[in-house]
Amino acid sequence: MLKEPVGFITMAFGAQRYLDQADALARSLRRHMPGHPICLVTDQVRMTDLYDTQIGIERLDMPGTLLKTMLYDYSPYAETLFIDSDCIAVRPFHDHIAAMQDWDFTPVCDTYLKRGDQDLWLEDVGAALDKLGGEVFPKYNGGVYFFRKSPHAAEVFSRARLLLERQQELGILDFDKAGPGEETLIGLALVEMGATDLYNDAAGLMRTPLNSTGEIEIDPIRGRSHFVKEGRDVSPAIVHFCGDYAAHPTYTIARRMLERGAPLKPLEGKAIHAGWKFDKLRARVRGKLQSMGRPALS
Repeated sequence: MLKEPVGFITMAFGAQRYLDQADALARSLRRHMPGHPICLVTDQVRMTDLYDTQIGIERLDMPGTLLKTMLYDYSPYAETLFIDSDCIAVRPFHDHIAAMQDWDFTPVCDTYLKRGDQDLWLEDVGAALDKLGGEVFPKYNGGVYFFRKSPHAAEVFSRARLLLERQQELGILDFDKAGPGEETLIGLALVEMGATDLYNDAAGLMRTPLNSTGEIEIDPIRGRSHFVKEGRDVSPAIVHFCGDYAAHPTYTIARRMLERGAPLKPLEGKAIHAGWKFDKLRARVRGKLQSMGRPALS
């Protein structure tokens, strides 16, 4: 049972596709977590009743995922669950929120790197731990963050921003052209604070299909999800369609289900899958032609 009401917050900037993703997330939350307010942080003016609150930003001083280090300041709620806009909720998850309320700040984390382990976004995990006085580095996906307005949570976010100034010293690698990812900065802030005991959701709250094999089943109408991730069967309440998975037919189908409030007909789902496969084939052929110096397909 929830101790306090929790508000949801998400972000969507720039291209229309990100706003469309946020709308799909909001529809899924309205369906499965009614009664919880939803806030959208955006650079666009939206006329929609999907959100209880919209916070506008006219100038993006901090590009890319680094904007997540400002979540504490953006959130209008005493207790907040941030959810990435490319997520979809497939069933209620009150029990996970109630468990996360034992923390002032926590992502979902079940993996901790030690000295000698490798990380894509740190030159040397051990060297970073030595400089920050830590023993383990929390490795997690930043699709969700729970936090309450508190000195501890405020310090996590402020330290994460300060660590950006120590990027070279700590061997932090760029996540994309905008710079380091917030996951690395926040993870290192938690190391420096000695606050690496984080919420383990036992794969029940949020997972991405990255490194999954076989079919990805997502049905936000019937309340189902299932895929095999790194050899483990998972059925998360929130599926995070990060990266290229935002173009996956399973995500497209789930979004259309939420727009209609009903499952799609089997033939329509097959048509979406076929179109996706055709687009991938066309992209491969175009790339091959370009590598051979020939005109690309129109």
